[in-house]
Amino acid sequence: MMTQQNNIAVEIPAETMQRITDGIARLQADLAPFMVSLTPDQKMGMAKMGDATVAFVNKAITYTESNPEFVPSFLNVHDMVVDGNVVSLLAPVSKIISQISANLEDTLTLSGSEAYIAALIYYNAVKAAAKNSIPGAKTIYEDLSQRFPGRRKTRRSTNDPAQ
Repeated sequence: MMTQQNNIAVEIPAETMQRITDGIARLQADLAPFMVSLTPDQKMGMAKMGDATVAFVNKAITYTESNPEFVPSFLNVHDMVVDGNVVSLLAPVSKIISQISANLEDTLTLSGSEAYIAALIYYNAVKAAAKNSIPGAKTIYEDLSQRFPGRRKTRRSTNDPAQ
């Protein structure tokens, strides 16, 4: 028999969800002019800049300014500075959004798991009621059992996840 654990039970008010949705829309609109979208193939061939590389890039920028005699003629220092500034500005935003995204995924995973387990508990109760010919149970059972196609035909299926 399945037991229901409840590790999360939050109700988000409609006003809060509206503020969140509006805030995300504003964030998207504000960032849109500065964002690009790359394909996986495009990303694959690119040099990657991690936390340790930020210091290297910042030092190189400083040296291009203090020692311009070493700057090759084909290097656009202005573009290097602009790109470095974008990284400095957006990296903290990206880290915050990544943390929010990870927490959202965890919350969805936990809430979804608990909702699914509760639904399976109900399904098993309806299934038992249908087997005992309790009025109204058969229709509900047949509707819910569509989630488990091909598993209704056996008498005692050990594969039915709802058992």
